[in-house]
Amino acid sequence: MRGLEDALGIPSIGMESPRGIADPSLGAFAEMLAQADCILLLGKRLDFTLKFGRAPAIPADCEFLQVDPEPQEIDRSTRAVGGRLSMSAVADLYPAIDALIDAGNAGSLGWRDEVRAALAYRPASWDTAKSRVTDRLHAVQALRPLQALLDAHPEAVFISDGGEFGQWAQACLSAPHRLINGVAGPIGVGLPFAIGARVAKPGVPVVVALGDGTFGFHPAEIDTAVRYDLPFLAIVGNDARWNAEYQIQLREYGDARAKGCELLPTRYDRVSEAFGGYGECVTHADEVLPAAKRALASNRPAVLNVMIEGNAAPLVRRT
Repeated sequence: MRGLEDALGIPSIGMESPRGIADPSLGAFAEMLAQADCILLLGKRLDFTLKFGRAPAIPADCEFLQVDPEPQEIDRSTRAVGGRLSMSAVADLYPAIDALIDAGNAGSLGWRDEVRAALAYRPASWDTAKSRVTDRLHAVQALRPLQALLDAHPEAVFISDGGEFGQWAQACLSAPHRLINGVAGPIGVGLPFAIGARVAKPGVPVVVALGDGTFGFHPAEIDTAVRYDLPFLAIVGNDARWNAEYQIQLREYGDARAKGCELLPTRYDRVSEAFGGYGECVTHADEVLPAAKRALASNRPAVLNVMIEGNAAPLVRRT
């Protein structure tokens, strides 16, 4: 992707979230997409994540180009945007990318740099974000300190599960290797992904962020990790609710009709200890990084049960 940017002088964006252009890890990308006059789809389906190419998310006169190994994807794009798909090719992606790089003749890099700045943008208000609830953390307070662990190793792995806390994690944390739940948007993948990442990358920090509801899908995988000596650090954002569903109900029906989303403030750190792993409970922002360092030093599968305020997933906008 960086090679494409350097060769063509245009931004190259990886989209892998079910939230599409609202993916908070893409910063203010949606604002830039709304200004695009031409989009090249490289193995990228023109689906709901791109609002099917429609205005106002994408200008009504924006031109599309497409390279895809599956002819039906080009047919899908034609149905969506008609004649705006001005050129397409059925081809395997890596050879196609190599050909584009070889043929590249980059001009001004101004647009590329402008889009990069939008991708990197995070609201200044996040720097001072605090929970309004005693002994609870805002999601930013729970997550940003962990960047120090990921920056400490050139092969560090960051994994994010689904849900509102997972969206905050994707917006707050970055690493050389990243695994998320993909366009389909399932929840519950975090702990199994962490085990797989540990097998693939022994000896590097593996940090996984997941919500308390998500944790309930596969907690017994901690037993698997203990038995096979596969340590990782799991940050469980515990707001004692199915927060993604709660936020939908709150938005659509109001607080009085938000029902059935409550959970107990379970001590998931003790669940980890019961399986033979490491666990700590965190209720204050200054405890996050020291606890995370102790968890990594334990060299066991570890769970930090971080008590958080139930924040809705961020929608990053500069305007």
